[in-house]
Amino acid sequence: MSASPNTRSEQIASLDGIRAIAVMMVMAAHAGLEHLVPGGLGVTIFFVLSGYLITTLMRLEQRRTGTLDFRAFYLRRFLRLGPPLLIVVGLAGLAAATGLIAGGFSRDGLLAVLFYYGNYHMIATDFDGVPAGIGVVWSLAVEEHYYLFYPPLALLLMHRRTPRGAGLALLSACVLVLVWRLILVRAGASEAYLTMATDTRIDAILGGCALAFLNNPHLDPPPLRTRRDLALALACVALLVASLLWRDPLFRVTLRYSVQSLAVAGLLWLAVAYGRRLRWLNAPLPVYLGTVSYTLYLSHQIIDLALLKYWPTLPWYGVLPLTLALSLAVAEPMRRWVERPCARLRRQLERRAPARPSAVPALLESGK
Repeated sequence: MSASPNTRSEQIASLDGIRAIAVMMVMAAHAGLEHLVPGGLGVTIFFVLSGYLITTLMRLEQRRTGTLDFRAFYLRRFLRLGPPLLIVVGLAGLAAATGLIAGGFSRDGLLAVLFYYGNYHMIATDFDGVPAGIGVVWSLAVEEHYYLFYPPLALLLMHRRTPRGAGLALLSACVLVLVWRLILVRAGASEAYLTMATDTRIDAILGGCALAFLNNPHLDPPPLRTRRDLALALACVALLVASLLWRDPLFRVTLRYSVQSLAVAGLLWLAVAYGRRLRWLNAPLPVYLGTVSYTLYLSHQIIDLALLKYWPTLPWYGVLPLTLALSLAVAEPMRRWVERPCARLRRQLERRAPARPSAVPALLESGK
């Protein structure tokens, strides 16, 4: 793999396959297999991958232009996330209004979902004011908060620190988030807050960012050593298994998220480092599922709950394939008629002339 790859995420092998694994874990858990399949781990995978990918693209842009174009970044993020969310929210409201699913949007609930503070709204109201199944947007709110504050921080780190220093700074932030979770537990915070709040879950995304700085297999392809890498894979899998088997209540809402993020980061490193050699991750089916994973994630639980409302005895092995088929019936038109046109606009932004210099480097040079 070239040491100077293109900026398009499609050039990083295995990422769509990883997205497919993550979304299928979430869908399987919601279909009734939560006692066997850890859906929460699927969300953590999405978080770590997001931090790694966004930071990798930022490092490439900063190498090319010397800065980051914040306006283009936020416009690209809106074009990627906004249109599918608006459509799924509309479909959820229609399904609730016609009785297909329980609940409905209150004014506050709708605003919380559309303006990306749904996680705090759902913590405060126990999912009141939103249709059944749309609650998965709590994780989207966490990511959106990260998108808001991270670009200026990333630019500061890239100008002030070496990649190693930037990565260590982000790892320090992850430790602070873990300490914050422990403080909140002692203060009596609810499990919902510890599970869904941005300030308690952002460390998984920051862990992916740290990986992109410290040891990025896409930007600096490492020598592959089979024995070492197999040992790393086994250690990461063992950590994940241990994190799932250890049922201590304090561990489950504090250290478990840190352990899982660390293990996922290690497996992500291996997946990117080995790239196309992992044929099962890069096969057509997982790549396709990864491509439509965003819409699958947004829509699947609405469909789950609609099926179970009218067919409450349907077992998981009926719910899961039906939900997948119906979710794909939403995701494929979304891919063709919404996401593809928006992707073309995003690529036009990526081909723009170098961004205008940011004020941040000038401030750094002046010492202000």
